[in-house]
Amino acid sequence: MTSSTLEMVDLSRAELLDEAQEVGEFACSRRQESERNRRMPDAVVEKLRASGLMKLCRHRKWGGAEADPMTFLDVGREIARGSASLGWIFSVLGFHEWYMSFASDELQREVWGKNPDAFICDSFAPVGQIEKVSDGYTLTGNWRFVSGIEWSSWVAVGGIAVAPDGEHPEHLMFFIPREDVSVHDDWNTLGLKGTASRAISVAPTFVPNHRVFALGRLAGAEDRGPVADDGPLWRMPLMTMQGLAILTPSVGIAQRVVEEFTTWTKGRIRPYENGAAAREAPAPQFALASAATQWDATWALAQQYAQEGWERGLNGKSWVLTEEERARYFAWRGYIGRTSVELSDQLFIGSGAMALFDTHPLQQLFRDVHSTGVHIGVDRADAYTSRGRVAMGFPGHAFH
Repeated sequence: MTSSTLEMVDLSRAELLDEAQEVGEFACSRRQESERNRRMPDAVVEKLRASGLMKLCRHRKWGGAEADPMTFLDVGREIARGSASLGWIFSVLGFHEWYMSFASDELQREVWGKNPDAFICDSFAPVGQIEKVSDGYTLTGNWRFVSGIEWSSWVAVGGIAVAPDGEHPEHLMFFIPREDVSVHDDWNTLGLKGTASRAISVAPTFVPNHRVFALGRLAGAEDRGPVADDGPLWRMPLMTMQGLAILTPSVGIAQRVVEEFTTWTKGRIRPYENGAAAREAPAPQFALASAATQWDATWALAQQYAQEGWERGLNGKSWVLTEEERARYFAWRGYIGRTSVELSDQLFIGSGAMALFDTHPLQQLFRDVHSTGVHIGVDRADAYTSRGRVAMGFPGHAFH
């Protein structure tokens, strides 16, 4: 385990993956506790924090590594391979490290200047009720699915305001200290139980202007913020980074499904076939080969997704995606998310009745991958429809 962020910055990708595997497997060893308590053990999250891996996409001036998105994808896949819930926390909160670099310098100093290891969680849903007042806003509202709230020092929540042009709505994010938020334990879910993605509420609270961030400018504005031209990482499209946060856990979980099925089948006996070894039967061989090939395809596409975003930053292209590009990348995310679910379904069913038990690793993986697959950012029906609409000359989906 590395002892400082500076050491982490200098590590190769192979060394970072070793770190990620260590953290993920430690989380895996606490799997039953995580499921039982519906939250990751604090020791697991603190191991992730101490590793420095959360700072991969943070700006170097705040102790980050400014790692490329392929490294972020690879590390996140490895953590999720060990623990779906910890992989989700890493990917989602790790994305926040990236977009925070476009927030006001005053907010960055307030967050990371006081606590370099602070986590920031959020809910992008623009459901907050806001009122513009002198020097800021008054905010109130309720949000759900706030992943990482149990271990975060700051919370960012969404609301809609009238844009400066007086006509178009503007999606704003409001940053609030954790102590000003009420947390409600509603996280009784099918999967990703360890994320403790609970609901929150905010009573009428004043949020000064420096803690308010116009999220939409990351997607479409010429001026993204104070580090807009400071290296290729800051010229990447918003949806490349946000999309990686959503799809990365899926491929890590699906990889573990393939591995667990292989191990399970090699030791499984088919009692109604005179004790024949399951590994000798054509059906599990076919199921494994099919699923493994599907995983190869999803992983290759995920890597291409990250690579194209990075090349855009390297080449100095605009971070504003065309309608066609947005629709294409949404369709890619939809394919990755749904294929991860489908190959896991195939292997879960092929594992036999013993996989129904809570103690069987494939049962939890089955539940976890389904839980990643319902996120709007990987919804295949919306994604494919959006790409088809754009190809036919119509506007795409609002999320693409």
